[in-house]
Amino acid sequence: MKIPEHVIEEIARKTDIVELVGRYTALRRQGNEYIGRSPFTNEKTPSFFVNPEKGVFHCFSSNKGGSVFTFVMEMEKLDFREAVEFLADKAGVAIDVAEDNPQARRRDSLRELYNRVSGSFRHLFLNSEHASAARDYMRARQISDQTLQNFAVGYAPADPDWLFGFLRRKQYSTEFLGESGLFSRRDSRRALFADRIIFPIHSARGDVIAFGGRRMGDFGPKYLNSAETLLFHKGQSLYGLFHALPHMRKARRVYLAEGYMDVLALIEAGITNAVAPLGTAFTEQQAALLRRYVDTVILLFDADSAGIRATHKAASLAEAAGLDCEACVLAPGSDPADILQQHGPQRLQKSVTCTITVFDYLLQHALSDVDGFSSSGREFVLKQLFPYIRVVESAVKRDSLLQQLADRLGVDRQAMREDFFRRGERSVAAQPVARPSREPPTIDLFLMLATVANRDYFPFVRKTLTSEDLKDPRAREVFVALEECYRKDEQSIELLLSRIERPEVAHMITERLSSDEFRVNPERAVRDAVYRIKERSLKEQQRHVDSLLRRGHLSDTEFSIENLLQEKMVLDRELRKLKVILDDRTAE
Repeated sequence: MKIPEHVIEEIARKTDIVELVGRYTALRRQGNEYIGRSPFTNEKTPSFFVNPEKGVFHCFSSNKGGSVFTFVMEMEKLDFREAVEFLADKAGVAIDVAEDNPQARRRDSLRELYNRVSGSFRHLFLNSEHASAARDYMRARQISDQTLQNFAVGYAPADPDWLFGFLRRKQYSTEFLGESGLFSRRDSRRALFADRIIFPIHSARGDVIAFGGRRMGDFGPKYLNSAETLLFHKGQSLYGLFHALPHMRKARRVYLAEGYMDVLALIEAGITNAVAPLGTAFTEQQAALLRRYVDTVILLFDADSAGIRATHKAASLAEAAGLDCEACVLAPGSDPADILQQHGPQRLQKSVTCTITVFDYLLQHALSDVDGFSSSGREFVLKQLFPYIRVVESAVKRDSLLQQLADRLGVDRQAMREDFFRRGERSVAAQPVARPSREPPTIDLFLMLATVANRDYFPFVRKTLTSEDLKDPRAREVFVALEECYRKDEQSIELLLSRIERPEVAHMITERLSSDEFRVNPERAVRDAVYRIKERSLKEQQRHVDSLLRRGHLSDTEFSIENLLQEKMVLDRELRKLKVILDDRTAE
């Protein structure tokens, strides 16, 4: 059953779109709207507009736009019902409806499955005799019972057939289990995780969406993740995000570590704003995810050559996403989990709270094996540092880094700048916030867009025109949608957009609504367009009547000469009255 429209309206009414969007990207006021950089793309010049009065946003860099529901669907990768539930929870609106969307039901089933399996793994970790080695291992790594409880750390039995049998007894179908991401692709009855410590991976909302597993035996990869599903995409998720979110939002900073154990070790040291990629390199999508919540990323990778490469890549992605970047200098061969185990939480806290800029970190390592004052040494350092400097968003910051690099290498600052630009970097001048040029709409579409922006004038429009008076099919679609909303007394932009089938028309609506385009003298804009369209319609009817009169000898009583002459008189009179109105308005 559909979510009642009055519920959608209530949620939209109680949701502040500026406050909502502001959780993901910084906004500043410009007139009656707000602008900022797109949370969907890594743009350098703001092209994201929010209109709080209309409750809409429009992103020119990605051509996405819509209501608060559309925004949440895009940012949190939710379907419509999930977005409604997400916002309803924050707005304090109760929802009690069934959903008949097959994909939504599958998502719900997967969430229920993963939460149930997580609870079973947790129970086994706490109570199974076979999990004693796993408990001893976590105890030896100095991870407290409280942290293990908070992160629901569990244990998967060594028997690879156990999980399938357990879930079949719970009435899960073989087909569903085979697509759940918990079993081998070669053998759908064989569990992916066997004799492993289990680290549940949570969504930003707190649902278990996947698992990571550390082996306890001698065979198989050390760490393993469950397969990707409707709920889980490895490159778009971060371990510990749900637990870290409140602290990230407050501090506007996040520690990015390498793995599960590092995150838990940082928690033990009182560093509660820590996350980690899921066994793979840091990705552009993960950088964009972090940018929703923080301004600064602190990198905590190993000090070996692989860790330095990972730091370089992660720093470049973070800077390209508009994030400031710092690094922790750890002793070679050590990571947060090792420091906690060997030296305790206070030592770890002290180690990770002393940070330097990523530029200094990368420069130190680039200079560690070469003579920075030799020609070959300088060339090596430039090849290491120039790619990082190029992705830095701020032109002022880039110039400052080039000055620092020139001073450290003992070369002229201007020569350093010229070399940098000669190697392919183009200076990025600050650009004024501007909207892309767009093709002007037809008068029909202009009228309907102006009416959407000023819904109080729709009663006048529908009284004067019908959908048949509109020649542009896009305008007719908007007219019909407005008519349906008018009859049901619906004001929500979401319900209006839901009735628009053409994506380009929906985009046009959100684009216009996100601006002040129809704010100046809207009554005149609407009335002038209505009169012009009415005049066009009357003239077309007049030409049709004249054509019939010229044919003569009409036998159809509907088109008798007398009737046609009567209709012509009415049309002539209406056109004269309309001309007077138009002339008066032109003279104003």
